Formats: sequence, structure tokens, C-alpha cells
Amino acid sequence: MKKYTFSEAVMFRCKQIVILSLCVIGFSSNAFAETTLIIATGELPPITSEQPEKSFLTDVFQAVEKEMGVKFVFKFLSWKRCEMYVEKLKVWGAIPYVRTPEREQKYDFSEPIYKSATKFFEYSSDGKMENISFTQLSELKSYRIGGVRGYWYEKMFHDAGVELELARNNELNIRKLLTGKIDLVFLSETSGWYTIKTLFAHEHGEFFTSVTPFLVKDVCLMTSKQYPDCQELLTKFNTALKKIKGNGVFQKLADKHGIVLFAY
Repeated sequence: MKKYTFSEAVMFRCKQIVILSLCVIGFSSNAFAETTLIIATGELPPITSEQPEKSFLTDVFQAVEKEMGVKFVFKFLSWKRCEMYVEKLKVWGAIPYVRTPEREQKYDFSEPIYKSATKFFEYSSDGKMENISFTQLSELKSYRIGGVRGYWYEKMFHDAGVELELARNNELNIRKLLTGKIDLVFLSETSGWYTIKTLFAHEHGEFFTSVTPFLVKDVCLMTSKQYPDCQELLTKFNTALKKIKGNGVFQKLADKHGIVLFAY
């Protein structure tokens, strides 16, 4: 066995420590880079969709994952199941979700991703919009109003004493509006007009909304308070989101998908 002088032994030991440290750093980096976070969402083009060209938020999350050093995988479900999957820790989070007092008791939320303007949509075959005037939601009790099952506004209508006719998605509600089965549909201006222009192009000029949004809400990533390392992951997510908004990537993705970023 080769004998080392004291100085050679010290150098040899130092090299071992450096090599070991680099291995540990490399292992940690690779382990973090391979972290996969599952995100639950539903079909809501052009906001989210299994068709990438119709999915603004999946593009946003792909930009965020590069900054976070993780991999996002999307699971498309009904909106009710999205929330259930978050609660049961089957996914890290769900998008796009709005804060409500009830949800804040169980879930954590990211910084706002964007603002969503929600309006009442009307349809008139003669191209004349009915002038529906109201100051409180409770004044709309005489109208048949369509909504989507599992959306954040269900409790708001319930508390106002206004019954919603719930459907599985926006497309079904707009069809019901077109055929006169309901009088109004309450939905996001962006996804509402997108659905109308895409599926009901011939009747496009016969749909109307009020000029001013009824509500403008922050849209966030919703996660369970019980998910492992939730706060650390949310902090990293918020930092990455802020970066892509600051460097112009977020705006480019919004332009690509025709998303109007409200600043109310």
C-alpha cells in the first residue's frame, strides 16, 4: 500500500470531500429537477384544454416549471372532482380557481395568475338585447340562469336566493341559452365569447353581454394545506410566476391565446 506524506494525505482527503460534495449537490439537483407535480383542471378553452393550442394556462405552467425546476403533469377532470382530488392529496393543485371564504378554510392559494371578468350572457334571435337592470343579485329571481356545476359562484347565487340551472360545461349552457331553455348564462367573458365564436359562429351577432363585468376575480392555483412541502412549493411557484410576468413571457403567452389581461 502506498504511503502518503502528511501534506499528500491532507490533499487526498480534501479531494475526496470535494468529490463527495459534488455528488451530493448533483444528486439533490437531479432529484429536484425530477419532481413531478400533478395539476387537476377541466376543459375551459382557451384557458385550459387537453388541446395545447387552446390552453393558455398549460403554456404558462410550462414556462413556470422551467424556473421552478419541476415537471407539471395535467389531469383533466370534472370541476367537482378537481376540488376533491386536491382535498384528498391526489394532486398538488388545481387551476383555474377563485378564492372564496369556504375554500380558504381548507386550501392554500398562489398569488393571482390573472384576473377573470364574469358577465351575464344573453341571446336574442332578432339581435336586440333585453335591457336587464338590477343592482343586487336577488333581483334576478324571475330569470332562468345557467351555471356550471362545481364553479365558485354556486354559493353566491344560493345566498341571494337565486336558483341556478347547473350544467356540465359552458357549451351546454350556451346551447340552452340559444334554444330558449334559459334566459341568462353567468360565465367568464373570455371563455364565453371563445365558445360562442368557435361553436356558434352563425349566431355570434345575436349574443350579448353587459359592457361592465358583473364581477372581476383573481384566478389562482389552489392547493391543499396538507400537501407535503406545500408552502415551500407555493413560494417557488409565486417566484417563478413573478419572473415570467416580469420578463414578458406571460404577456406573449396571453397574446398567443387571445387572452385579454384585465387590470381592474
